[in-house]
Amino acid sequence: MTRNSTRADSALNAARRERELAALGDGGVIDVLVIGGGVTGTGVALDAAARGLRTVLVDKHDLAFGTSRWSSKLVHGGLRYLASGGVGIAHESAVERDILLTRTAPHLTRALPQVVPLLPNIGAAQKLLVRAG
Repeated sequence: MTRNSTRADSALNAARRERELAALGDGGVIDVLVIGGGVTGTGVALDAAARGLRTVLVDKHDLAFGTSRWSSKLVHGGLRYLASGGVGIAHESAVERDILLTRTAPHLTRALPQVVPLLPNIGAAQKLLVRAG
């Protein structure tokens, strides 16, 4: 809420959106502009604002318009790409996940252990891919 807002004025609505967009045009300095209010955009905006940066998030629809209500809130490391043999993209995804866990947002993320059963009917090539993951 801004200093001049009231509690009833805190809800996201068209009038507030118009007023705040007009205020953005008044020449104030913006540190971070995030385009897209999906799960990634809102996460980036939250992180930037939490770090004290003047952050603006814009989307052509309302906040989280296209975000699934069934979001797992997981940051995967690309293991699903291994199933189709995409070792390169799995590696790239794992590297990006490590950056997120250790540098970008260690305060918002944590590693969780994972168990992948190697059943008797799994071939040697698939076992190697699982172990690589």
